[in-house]
Amino acid sequence: MTDLELSALERAWAVLILPRARELASFPLDVVCHAQPCRVAIDGAGARHLLVPASDETVSVDPRPAALSTVIRKLDFGGSTTSYVDLSCTEPGLFPEFDEVVTDVLEAVSGADLPAAAAIDAIARWRRLFRNTPLRGLSYQGKMGLFAELTVLSSLVGADPHFPVGAWRGPLREPHDFEAAARCIEVKALGQASDSIVVHGLEQLDTHDGRPLDLVLLRVTEDLDGWTVTDLVEHLRGSVASQTEFRSRLSAAGWSQQPDHPDVDRFATEEIRRIVVGPDTPRVVPSSLIAGSLPDGVGELTYQIDLAAVLPHSTGASLAEIAEEAVR
Repeated sequence: MTDLELSALERAWAVLILPRARELASFPLDVVCHAQPCRVAIDGAGARHLLVPASDETVSVDPRPAALSTVIRKLDFGGSTTSYVDLSCTEPGLFPEFDEVVTDVLEAVSGADLPAAAAIDAIARWRRLFRNTPLRGLSYQGKMGLFAELTVLSSLVGADPHFPVGAWRGPLREPHDFEAAARCIEVKALGQASDSIVVHGLEQLDTHDGRPLDLVLLRVTEDLDGWTVTDLVEHLRGSVASQTEFRSRLSAAGWSQQPDHPDVDRFATEEIRRIVVGPDTPRVVPSSLIAGSLPDGVGELTYQIDLAAVLPHSTGASLAEIAEEAVR
């Protein structure tokens, strides 16, 4: 979002007051679709809205409840009734992110032949992100997982100062957390009482492109003298090759700086185990299935592996050693 776009939205929200006699109080924007301006608005409950004129476009929206809600509705502004794509956000804690969504949607509809359809496509991308990541803070388990991935990223950057942050794929929900030059790495954070790991999909423990796959198990424990996720983020900011990509990955992972909510959870890595994934590793991969894929009608596969079954295939290793082999 540019400073100009941000200031325009800030002015719009600043002049809008809660409506009393009508459903919405709106502010017209400079972006015009079907000869009508797009608008931002607020309703009587204080929820924020973006209204994109749809005119006679035939469009439909995802009706499922979400942090971003979307409906098609007819509204009258200045005596002219028009159909609008109405995108709304009811959570004040997400209003900063909503401004980013508004800006992205306005960019998508500007000059589009079918602006309502373009708006719905842009909104769908953001709904997937909002659904997959708790944007205003991670759960405790989520913090542990991110701490483990950042710990490994720190070792990779230590082994190669030019290590591309784009090779960190975990936040994008891709099969492997890291796609390094020589090896792939999948990281699993284990709590003090963990007795199993959860595997997502047929590809997470499968190899590809002729590169070995390391399954790295990090036993992460609470430690008053340890590091917070924020500590690790600040440490890496000064050493990663691209801060822009780093910020993007952190956002996709669900992490955001929250000055009003200090990060108080401190962790340390107590144990590191490495499994070079091979034919004897307990796992389910496409070659495990007769057809090489899940049956028709069966969605994504998630399964658990007992640590007692996988640890005999592991060896102790330092993250420095793992990183050196991955980047060489």
